Amino acid sequence: MRDGSFLRLKSVEIGYTIPNRITNKLDIENFRLYVSGSNLLTFSKFKLWDVEMGSNGLNYPIQKVMNFGAQVTF
Repeated sequence: MRDGSFLRLKSVEIGYTIPNRITNKLDIENFRLYVSGSNLLTFSKFKLWDVEMGSNGLNYPIQKVMNFGAQVTF
């Protein structure tokens, strides 16, 4: 038996809305930039395979996903 304890950052989203005093000059109602991600960090002493796979380390590892985007309202 091995220590399977871990800490994982599952998901996070950070966004910034451009102030209206700037967007009004560009004839835009709303402008927001964002970055989101999932499975970004995992802290674990167990290094053979992903700890969420349990005892079967032959599967594909959990993917890290990053998204960048903009929301614009005219």
